[in-house]
Amino acid sequence: MEKKIDDFYNVVQKEILNYFTAPNGKNEYLSYERIRLLIENLIDFLHCESFYIFTNPFEKKDKRKPFQTPKLFSFTVVPQKVRRNLLDLCIQCTLLYAEIFDNIVCDIPFLLNIFEHVKEYDEFSKRIINICERIYLSKEHGRDITKDIRCIIGRSDYMLNCINTIASIEREECQEEIKQIEYNTISVAFGNLSSVIFEAHKNMIKEIYKEYFPYMEKKNEKEIYAILDKKFRNNFLEGIINCISTCHRIYMEKYPPAHSHNKTITICVLHDDDRNNFDKYKTKWELNKLGIGQKYFTITELQALFVNNKLFLNYPNETVIDSVKRVRKGGCPCTGDMRPGKLLLDLNDNYTREIYLGRDTLDGGDVSIPIDNCKPYERNIFEVSVIYFRSLYSPAHFSEVTWALREMIEYSDSVKIPSLPYQLVGLKRIQMLLLDDNILRKYISFDVNKKKKTEEQIVRDINMLKKTFALQVDPSLTKNSDIVSQAIKNENNFLLKPQREGGKNNLHGQDVRETLMLYYNSEEKRKLSYYVLMQRLFPSLFTAVHCRTGHKGEKTTNGKDIHGEEEPLFVTFSPEHSISEISLFHNFIFRENENILNEQKGYLVRTKNASENEGGAICGISSLDSFFLV
Repeated sequence: MEKKIDDFYNVVQKEILNYFTAPNGKNEYLSYERIRLLIENLIDFLHCESFYIFTNPFEKKDKRKPFQTPKLFSFTVVPQKVRRNLLDLCIQCTLLYAEIFDNIVCDIPFLLNIFEHVKEYDEFSKRIINICERIYLSKEHGRDITKDIRCIIGRSDYMLNCINTIASIEREECQEEIKQIEYNTISVAFGNLSSVIFEAHKNMIKEIYKEYFPYMEKKNEKEIYAILDKKFRNNFLEGIINCISTCHRIYMEKYPPAHSHNKTITICVLHDDDRNNFDKYKTKWELNKLGIGQKYFTITELQALFVNNKLFLNYPNETVIDSVKRVRKGGCPCTGDMRPGKLLLDLNDNYTREIYLGRDTLDGGDVSIPIDNCKPYERNIFEVSVIYFRSLYSPAHFSEVTWALREMIEYSDSVKIPSLPYQLVGLKRIQMLLLDDNILRKYISFDVNKKKKTEEQIVRDINMLKKTFALQVDPSLTKNSDIVSQAIKNENNFLLKPQREGGKNNLHGQDVRETLMLYYNSEEKRKLSYYVLMQRLFPSLFTAVHCRTGHKGEKTTNGKDIHGEEEPLFVTFSPEHSISEISLFHNFIFRENENILNEQKGYLVRTKNASENEGGAICGISSLDSFFLV
């Protein structure tokens, strides 16, 4: 039956595409009027599920509107086909990164030494490394990362690659392999929105099969629906909730609450100009259902709490009020020594702080209530069990105060998702070094519970991972001169990737050639260590119908008409030659040498016009998509 279902999907794809590309065409099954209604239902479902992103803040007469305008996120109308065997390979490989990355993180000297040459040309990585050295290499007041609770909510990104010639690609005859593009260890986005588009596509396809599938009969209806359900399974929300709630639970087991388990919360750190709230807040409300509070703060809000001594560390052998009074007397927290402790959040009003803790006067006096009477003050002090970073991965997110704040958080007992060593592991250089057989063998030789594998297991895991490895080298090294030379001659077959998260950072085409010319300047050559030189992947093209929301009209600026009023939003459909990136969400937790969680939950498919080099969804280059497993 599944073979018949897969074959009929070819008809479904073709006939829906005809609706957009052949106005006068005739379909065998789906009438154009029926397709129009299906698409209306698809959009209605997305509205009901808040498949939105905010537009940029709209200003009028020097006053910002109290709310941004939500609009539909870009999406594709019909899911693409993906081979199940390739997806299964990606799942198995993704799960292996839990043991590889944790083995590297627990070898802090090796991890930091990897970036020794990069530090000279990358100030951002240098600042992270310096904090790691102060915290994880200090024997007096540092942390032992091997004793910590370590967690990643990560995402491994893959792309299909044709292994035949360009001519065969044009004839659509290429054989495809799948290659890993990168592994993201911080701020993986769109998981909840991706689940929505998967569900929307599934509902539409099931409706089509119910009405038009030639083999749909009462006796096999349940079987057909069950097969279709499995093709669209996307359980991201289940995975992230299980991960954060598990971190919260094992934190509570390891660290008895400072004053109340009901005042132990999780925190999520957002961008100041965050537009992706609909994707993020669903996680918050699901955690609330489990009795776990999650408070969201922007970088600026968290900085204000820090500077005003309302986000601080509670050291061992201190009471909560002892810690409050210590930081209150210490002045600006941006200076001074720190050591490990619990992370506390003071949400008392300033007036309450003055009543219970006193305020310094010009002559140094202190007006305060005795400490025995400070219990009411503790009611609005919260302990932070987990801090989940959806920002702080780019130099643009940091000021000097932010760096001091980030260092204090790293000193804390809170579960950092991710910690700074894990943020380093997500940089492109680590993924490049795993192509070195000796390094890969060293860190894949121990399983998730730090037990030595058999030689047979090691070889099997290495060979499986290598199937997904794309060529990546350090362009500053002499041993890679032939590859650098090849990239200069064929710049469109390579790209340069900096040590950065987020879209629009890679160099393509002529920029690759011009940058690589530094290789032949002995004084400038080492600067290339900032980049990873990677082969470009060439997936086969397919036609996708992109649905985008935008402003209609020519005489507009930033969504305003000639009178300064905000323009209405319109939905547009565009059939385009496209390519896709398939991402697998991956959650894992370690407590000392014990693996608590290692699971792959959820998918993200981003489809873009084939002429685009970059693929950011938040900036509107890619549309969210789903897949139909075959």
